[in-house]
Amino acid sequence: MTDGCKILGVVLDSKNIELAIRYVAATGFFKNRVAKYLGISRPTLDKIFKENPSFFTQLKAADAVFCKNLIIRTAKKNPAFILKTKYKEEFDDKVRFENFDPEEEIQKIAKLIDQAS
Repeated sequence: MTDGCKILGVVLDSKNIELAIRYVAATGFFKNRVAKYLGISRPTLDKIFKENPSFFTQLKAADAVFCKNLIIRTAKKNPAFILKTKYKEEFDDKVRFENFDPEEEIQKIAKLIDQAS
């Protein structure tokens, strides 16, 4: 755990730092929202990060934990989410073909397979 710090008259004790880390891990909100959560401005938070890089590292790790948990929960419910985010080129919803009927294409392929057998 990171020790407390004081920057620009703002005192963050170890309890507030620990709560901020838990907040990021639970919500995924980072930087601007953490600053609001702590009751400080974003520039002040940036200065705290510079003075206390281990706090920044812990917040990044907490954000990674949130992202990992989100992906795990989403994958259990909707594996297409993983495919669309990890393999954007292959599973991009934006790519549309006009006059393309997948059922028709499947029937054509099935017919070709039947003819070849």
